[in-house]
Amino acid sequence: MKILNAKKILTLIGSLLLCSNSVFATDIVELVLMCEGCHGKDGNSTEADVPIIAGFSYEGFLNTMDVFRANERIAMRFHKPGEPETVMNEIAQKLSDEDVEALADYFSKRPFIAAKQTADAAQAARGEILHKQKCEKCHYGNGADPVEDAAILAGQWTVYLRRQFDNILSGKRIVPRSMFRKIKKLSAEDIDALLQFYALQGDK
Repeated sequence: MKILNAKKILTLIGSLLLCSNSVFATDIVELVLMCEGCHGKDGNSTEADVPIIAGFSYEGFLNTMDVFRANERIAMRFHKPGEPETVMNEIAQKLSDEDVEALADYFSKRPFIAAKQTADAAQAARGEILHKQKCEKCHYGNGADPVEDAAILAGQWTVYLRRQFDNILSGKRIVPRSMFRKIKKLSAEDIDALLQFYALQGDK
């Protein structure tokens, strides 16, 4: 874990104090720093295969952690040079309910910053139509609105999103039946178009 200067730590503690009255800020500073080690400052990942978690809804964050803790969703093993390998399931299982709630409170209040990615405009236009037809019912605002269980798609890293499509189709990730049926009907070209549409949100 990177050693941060006193100003950084005091700033983080100040943010945590504003986020939650139920958990003493210094109790979760290390937890936030641990999350930032992979997911980037304030949860805005700079790694294409690691999701941005800033701005997710409070309930959505809790639900995601619940499925990791129950091994209902298997995360990739992530490794940075010179640092220990991390697995989201193992991390989530070591956290208490209070830890998870405090982290959900913190990251849900951080602004989501769209990943900077290039996108093919023609494919993105087709992807927008597909999103309206297949995804908008749950993923509002062209996938930009954090709503309950629905993760933010617009501006999320497409490398990460493609892995989620693959995991869902292979059965490695369990999703609601209605979502699985819709994804199963998508062609490879459809998925590519959707990813281009979501990437376009960060290519502005």
